[in-house]
Amino acid sequence: MGEPLRGEKIQRYRELVESLTELGRSHVKSIRTNRQQLMYFYFVRCAGLVSGVVVLVEHNNLSAAYALEKSVVDAVINGLYIGYAADDTEVEGLVSMKLKGKETGSVRKRAAKLGAALSKHRKYMAGQFVELFEKTKEFVNEFAHGGVLSTSLDVIEYAPQVAYKVLADCTLLMINFLGNVYILENIELSPLNALMEKFKQARLR
Repeated sequence: MGEPLRGEKIQRYRELVESLTELGRSHVKSIRTNRQQLMYFYFVRCAGLVSGVVVLVEHNNLSAAYALEKSVVDAVINGLYIGYAADDTEVEGLVSMKLKGKETGSVRKRAAKLGAALSKHRKYMAGQFVELFEKTKEFVNEFAHGGVLSTSLDVIEYAPQVAYKVLADCTLLMINFLGNVYILENIELSPLNALMEKFKQARLR
């Protein structure tokens, strides 16, 4: 790699991810249903993956960090889908399939169903997840499945901004996950807004 990564910038993202994780965990006692519990499990998975991205970037393993981004996108869409779009029968079926180690369906289709379901609560939420999926599918598939661009990151020099982008993108996905839950559950947004401001500062500094 050419110009070295700035440790203080990576640390700001690490602290931000930790704060977002704690914010999500602070609502555990409010969980009342199996559906909410499953959605929380997906949030925990999302948080763990993003924490992993920070560590991988810190150790200059950029191709692996980008490979994890696909899993972060999937965790956000699947978690919110189970929380707000799937009916009870489907949720039970998904759990059963997962326990058997089987594939549980198309993320693209879930993104569309999720957008339709959320639009019934807030019209401006329509389409956001299809847009997220379409925007990232080619990019994240390249890295997740070991394309030429993905493997080249292990041997070529790249600007620090390339590494900072994956940190920003994955952190923003965590904020997206929590933001949708906060809005739909009518949770006070000020703690999340404060972390959003820190995110903006992390990107700029």
